[in-house]
Amino acid sequence: MRDTLSPLHPHKLLSILIRDSAHDIHISEGAVMDTTTLQSNIEALRTFVDEHGWRILDEKSIQSGYQLIVSDGIIKIPVDFFYTGKALVQGNTSSLKTEIQTWWNTRKEPSSKPPAQTTAPSSFLETPAAPLVTSFAGTPRIGCDESGKGDYFGPLVIAAVYVNSQSEARLQNLGVRDSKLLTDMRMLMMAEEIKQQCSHIVVPVEPKRYNELYVKTGNLNRLLAWGHAWALEQLLEKVPCNLAIIDQFGDSSYILNALREKGRQITIEQRTHAEEDIAVAAASILARARFVQILEQFSKSVGKALPKGASDPSIITAGRRIISHYGKDKLAEIAKLHFRTTEAILQS
Repeated sequence: MRDTLSPLHPHKLLSILIRDSAHDIHISEGAVMDTTTLQSNIEALRTFVDEHGWRILDEKSIQSGYQLIVSDGIIKIPVDFFYTGKALVQGNTSSLKTEIQTWWNTRKEPSSKPPAQTTAPSSFLETPAAPLVTSFAGTPRIGCDESGKGDYFGPLVIAAVYVNSQSEARLQNLGVRDSKLLTDMRMLMMAEEIKQQCSHIVVPVEPKRYNELYVKTGNLNRLLAWGHAWALEQLLEKVPCNLAIIDQFGDSSYILNALREKGRQITIEQRTHAEEDIAVAAASILARARFVQILEQFSKSVGKALPKGASDPSIITAGRRIISHYGKDKLAEIAKLHFRTTEAILQS
């Protein structure tokens, strides 16, 4: 879910102030906003970044749009998207900037027609985030999601959140959305609100235990299924429910079998982009918030901030430093050893 505004009528001159966490966006008089296009461009960049193994280091609201900072581990390139449908790729000349600019030039070519205009209210000060679109809206359900499976350092965290029609409305008012769309600060604050509104379970699997389980299962999907089954079982002890929504990652039969062994029966709905459901979005926030907190604890234990992700070259440098100062056993306590990154760290 994202903060959205209806496009302005071309004949109306409005001055709108949208408050987004600590950021204020001022849309100047006469601006024409197409939020659908803005969101589409942001998501397209996220996909492009993921496909290339890069990272989005930071993101924030800016005047008349949204900015994301993309990095390949060495270079940082700010990319500004605007409600008008335009984009600005900034930074010094580099291969990264060229690739992003080429991607954007290719993306914008098919879009020759201007966005359709619709009539909006004559004036308002603040627009809350639009509700997530889901076929399960209003249905009591448990949303499950995990965080950390793609991060070399830090735990794997699985969270489960129970949502009914009443708590769903409150989550919508809070602006709950997929944790990947939130800054760490806003996510941590929102996690506390979610905990107050919904029954929930958060299961952190710290690296030492994670590495043991991976050796036993030999498969990340089976490990994820075990974690989701455990989280569901714990939450079902607190609140009865007949439906769970989980992001698609593998065969759901393992989860169902694990629950049946404990006398639990529940319908598992596995979906791609499950975070579009507000229950899963809430779970993603709780999982990521706990991941961030534990990663910070690990960083303090080694006296240096540990990077997120798995492709940043600084991860190898950090890993070698940890072994040099604390030994290999320390690495096993804060990192997922089955990643290929471990081989690179151990190479002298």
